[in-house]
Amino acid sequence: MKRVSLVTLLLVLCFVGAQAQGQDNTIPGPVWRVSTYKVRPGKMNDVLMDLRQHFRVVNEEYKRQGVILDYKIYFNSTTDGPNDWDYAIATAYKNWAALDTLGPVADAATLKHYGSAEKRQQANDARNQLRDLVSSRLIREQTLKPLP
Repeated sequence: MKRVSLVTLLLVLCFVGAQAQGQDNTIPGPVWRVSTYKVRPGKMNDVLMDLRQHFRVVNEEYKRQGVILDYKIYFNSTTDGPNDWDYAIATAYKNWAALDTLGPVADAATLKHYGSAEKRQQANDARNQLRDLVSSRLIREQTLKPLP
């Protein structure tokens, strides 16, 4: 009987230990879409004007409506080679589910800014003549939990 109790106790301790080790070490934060772009030669001023004229205005409206939490623009100061990215756009969403409802709200906000779907498409086509997409990633921000 003592032996069965000892084995049972040992098994219980193993499961408790495994459960404690399996606990998450981080607190999930916002989901970020990070897209990097290579600017075509001689087009950086045009890109910056487009970002100021359209990107900033539309994303401020997204923030006002609660569609996104924040957005950032980064410039690459240390390139790895001639095909490396020049700038990145990072957009923060509350969670993964926020991406599911993005379409209709984003569509309304961009139509308001551009005036029509045709003008929006023309602006997008013009933007694509200034830059090339290098990569686009969805990443999840994580905050480390303190040690007990």
